[in-house]
Amino acid sequence: PMTYQKRFYKEGMSQEDILKDVYRRRMKLGEEYGFDGRKIIVPLQKNSASTFNYPDGKYVVLNNEDVVYQDIDLWDIDIPCDIMLIKEGLTGIMMAYPAADCPVIIMKDLKSKTLALAHTSAEHINRCLPMQIVDSLLTECKAKDSDIEVYVSPSASLSSYTYKDYPKWATNETLWKNCIYFKNGLYYIDLKKALMLQFQERNLNSKNITMSDIDTVTNPLYYSNHSKYIGEPKEGRFLVGTGYVKTLKKTFKK
Repeated sequence: PMTYQKRFYKEGMSQEDILKDVYRRRMKLGEEYGFDGRKIIVPLQKNSASTFNYPDGKYVVLNNEDVVYQDIDLWDIDIPCDIMLIKEGLTGIMMAYPAADCPVIIMKDLKSKTLALAHTSAEHINRCLPMQIVDSLLTECKAKDSDIEVYVSPSASLSSYTYKDYPKWATNETLWKNCIYFKNGLYYIDLKKALMLQFQERNLNSKNITMSDIDTVTNPLYYSNHSKYIGEPKEGRFLVGTGYVKTLKKTFKK
């Protein structure tokens, strides 16, 4: 698991052991994909349980003047924001978010090559964060809707994401009236439909939208918080991220 939360690890592991384990995983990840595993930045995102008080949709653009090129581990750098952006010239720096059942959205402006990333829980979808990601690219890059490419990570599916009571976070009645269904005594939550409605409101091209069809609740290879409700708990955090790596030119001998 890509997190320091002790409850996700074997009983008896010390906090120091957990820190070393996550570090080892990050270095292995970087080795596989071609970057330094210390150069992953995870934002501090506000939610109903946090004390952060920044404006909704706040974004941060990583650039050459940040601490990103210092010889330090960026994993514990605290950057409070909803959205992080990386421009094409910044290579070797990854922005990521540990997730379980919540979608993580990656957007790319195809013209400027700017990348944007945000963790979008049901609570964040309720306050229209998906549209705010689009707005960050429109503001920062003067992007056009038709030039924005979208990827939505594995998440809980409609058939698996259920509540016994109507969720308290669903205060956006206009959005959820078509995305929450009551059947057989349960409320079913359609996160993907809620995302699509917001993408459509911003006139994104459906051909540029890719949604993972992996259900984190039922897929045994993915962590899930909600899985405990179906009696098969597999809690933890996997990592969803994006960034630019340097392309190495290979030399071939005749």
